[in-house]
Amino acid sequence: MPGFPDQDAEFSLISSGMEYACGLGIDGAISCWGEDPRGETMPPEGAFSALSAGKRHACALDSDGRAICWGWDKGGRATPPPGERFAAIAAGGSHSCGIAEFGNLICWGADGGGRSEPREGPFAAIALGDAHTCALRPDGAALCQGNDDYGQSSPPPTAFSRIAAGEKQTCGIAPNGGLECWGIMPISNHSEKFAAVGVGYGRVCALSAEGAAKCWLNSPPAEDPLGGAWLERPVEMFPLPAGGAAVVDRQGYIEIYPPDGGAPRIALDLTERTACCLDFRGMLSAALDPDFDRFPFIYIYWHTREGVAVWDEEPFEGRVSRFRVADGGEIDADSELAVLRLRQSLGAHFGGAIRFGPDGMMHLGLGDNGEIKERGDDGIHPAADLSTLAGKIIRIDIRGATQGNPYRIPPDNPFLDTPGARPEIWARGLRNPWRMSFAPSGELIVADVGKNRREEVSIAERGANLGWPIFEGNVCVAEDRRLCDAAENYTFPIFEYPHEDGDCAVMGGMNAPGGEYIFGDYCSGRIRALERTAPD
Repeated sequence: MPGFPDQDAEFSLISSGMEYACGLGIDGAISCWGEDPRGETMPPEGAFSALSAGKRHACALDSDGRAICWGWDKGGRATPPPGERFAAIAAGGSHSCGIAEFGNLICWGADGGGRSEPREGPFAAIALGDAHTCALRPDGAALCQGNDDYGQSSPPPTAFSRIAAGEKQTCGIAPNGGLECWGIMPISNHSEKFAAVGVGYGRVCALSAEGAAKCWLNSPPAEDPLGGAWLERPVEMFPLPAGGAAVVDRQGYIEIYPPDGGAPRIALDLTERTACCLDFRGMLSAALDPDFDRFPFIYIYWHTREGVAVWDEEPFEGRVSRFRVADGGEIDADSELAVLRLRQSLGAHFGGAIRFGPDGMMHLGLGDNGEIKERGDDGIHPAADLSTLAGKIIRIDIRGATQGNPYRIPPDNPFLDTPGARPEIWARGLRNPWRMSFAPSGELIVADVGKNRREEVSIAERGANLGWPIFEGNVCVAEDRRLCDAAENYTFPIFEYPHEDGDCAVMGGMNAPGGEYIFGDYCSGRIRALERTAPD
């Protein structure tokens, strides 16, 4: 792990986040090491008494009990309330909390599902998961709030002396040393005595009273009627020509669910080759060839460990690959043809959707790659820069692809005659088009994830500029306000909504048979249906 601390370093506490960790030295100084896309391994100087590492930010308490946080501050998760003094601190996925004066619970950052709702004390301990908060009363009773999709915010009526929380799981140690966990992986073990417990992403580890470690991994229960793989990060589902459906998991595999309701099976397993899952990397999308009966191929947009990142030490490469599908639905992993190789960096915003249009052309939505290239040598933001594919929707012809000629440029692409422009570009001005869909009318409907203010659904027409980074939705966010007057140069969304009531990231969706466009929001979990009328 990059930046691993000196082997002679002495710590009184270690706390780990998402692919990074921090240690509180015996002298009160904090050291951090690991991946650092958001500045999470750059702690402040000084002496501290408490430390907690969250997903992409961390918090600590100084000697006066004041909270100091660093790393990703989206939604204010790394901006504690001024003037407060805390007895305990915890950093979660997108929020932070502390036990303040009189034992009250005070939180800051995202509040989807009520995870950051203040609570009157007294409380003695706190633990934060990815999107939920749990705290212990002095009598050991647990109070949890926030996301409860897996029961992680529904503690048993038991007293606890310690508590820990992870992505979809919460655990507590009872006064007698027994272990109880609730959430996606329920555990009840009172035959052993435990002194400490930690909860991560898909795993629980506990220390016995004698110091022996015991861990549980998130896997299918023995009585699972479906069998098959345990879907941790499913990102896409699509019907199969012979019936049933296929599910893409970001970890690097595709699973087939047969039409008769039988047990699912793995059709393709690229987990050992897939770079997953930091900053939304992984296997992101798949689509069957539009002429599948004649050409039984599947196209996959994924990140592989086999390339070399441009700005980072860790090797990975964005890639669109074609694989052959056998009659039984299994996918031949050795039949790969690399259609498109993308030079990407850590920083998220990889886009994610492969879609074939009514004309048979492949469309791929690509994000601005976390604005890594923002204010580059030419001063142009990547979403507006026609010399790069970042922040664009591209359109290519993959019919008759070969190793020497993996794709062709359609002759009606809009920027073929623009000097310096990539000819693959169909539309530009996108931040992170995670999902898009062709309507029955042939329109390409794109859900583009916003930054701090608005989420938007737009139609990506030929040569369209959808506005980013000048506009976020209909709101001009340019530093140079004169750019706001050029609204005629942009295509504005057909629907937008603000960051309120837990909404923060549009996920895109699909077109229903009745003509509605159905889409969701990642943070709030809210599902919306946008009624469309036929164009004149």
